[in-house]
Amino acid sequence: MKMIVVADDFTGANDTGVQLAKRGARTEVMLTAQQKPSRRADVLVINTESRAMSAEQAGAAVSRALAPWCDSAQSNVLIYKKIDSTFRGNPGAEVAAAMASSGATLALVAGAIPSAGRTTRNGECLVYQQPLLETEFASDPRTPITSSRISTIIGLQTTLPVYEITLDQVRGGELPAHLEALESKGGGIVVLDAESDNDLTLIAQAACGLQKRPLLVGAAGLANALPAESYMSARQALPVLVVAGSMSEMTRRQVTQAQRQGRADVVDINVEALLSNTGEAAVDLVVQQACDALGRQRHCVLRTSSSADDRERVDALAASNGLTRQALGETLSRRIGEITLAILDRARTGGLFLTGGDIAISVANALGAEGYRIRSEVAPCIPCGTFVNSEIDDLPVITKAGGFGTDSTLCDALYFIEEMYSGH
Repeated sequence: MKMIVVADDFTGANDTGVQLAKRGARTEVMLTAQQKPSRRADVLVINTESRAMSAEQAGAAVSRALAPWCDSAQSNVLIYKKIDSTFRGNPGAEVAAAMASSGATLALVAGAIPSAGRTTRNGECLVYQQPLLETEFASDPRTPITSSRISTIIGLQTTLPVYEITLDQVRGGELPAHLEALESKGGGIVVLDAESDNDLTLIAQAACGLQKRPLLVGAAGLANALPAESYMSARQALPVLVVAGSMSEMTRRQVTQAQRQGRADVVDINVEALLSNTGEAAVDLVVQQACDALGRQRHCVLRTSSSADDRERVDALAASNGLTRQALGETLSRRIGEITLAILDRARTGGLFLTGGDIAISVANALGAEGYRIRSEVAPCIPCGTFVNSEIDDLPVITKAGGFGTDSTLCDALYFIEEMYSGH
């Protein structure tokens, strides 16, 4: 996660979020602060639905929304307080709450959307060149406006100092110095003039260049002006996690070929250890080894069977643990599903390859999947799709019956996912 946007209503959340999504950012809008984003989101947009609340309630709602994201581990997350471009609602209270939660001492307010006729000149909000107080927004039935001057509107709900930066200062080349000077004075809330998209770009560039990250406050206009690197990680191919839970000879040959060609690292799962009193230690070891490989950007295969002799040991293993063959299979499949989930929680992966029906359904269950959406075919009878409503969102998932395919099928599947990332 690189950026958190806190909006005070749903449509505003969407119109700002789309400015980031159209640049390629994985942007997710949460209807409530309690929802959980996917692991792969770049931008999380939280709707507090606080525009018509009291100032105190609105501030509390913003604080609750930001609380999980403003600890030291999230210090590099960019915080953007989305406000209404005509300053309805509780901008002062919400900006103050966002500053307190994020630790920002400087908030930069640029509410202009030039393409929609919203501009800021001499500290006043203009709508198609009319002062805000002379427009229909002044008599909004739920959140009426009492001034055209933005600093006055904000100052009604906070005791923080509010400063103004003129259009000449925005365009004069010294904007970063002006902002650093205000920061050195102790900070506060800064209202910036903007009449064009280029003005907003200058503001965004200055904000991103400050030594201490400010709170950004604006609507769709400022969001659209942000440099993509401020909210989106560079796309890169990510390694695939292969869970080879089949004891078929074909699966063993496929894994062996991938290993010989240097296409993947193999982590062998000791099934006897999984069932013993030291099972948790065995799980931790497998998870650590797999995460180490994935962390080195290596495809990783979890292998449960490396020899044809493994089939002959099934009955003895079941008897020694007081289990039937069926119960043994179910237990091992469930544990391997848990291992897979633990790996996905800790390591970034570009896809899953699941071979063996019992293993595939166990992994699906561990990830909370409600279904499998088929999108394409890797090879005859080997589909690629995504788990529906799962813990891994739309990560590609390839499934294969144990005996299907040829010796090269696993290598072909790895190439298939790599090509997905390359955009081919």
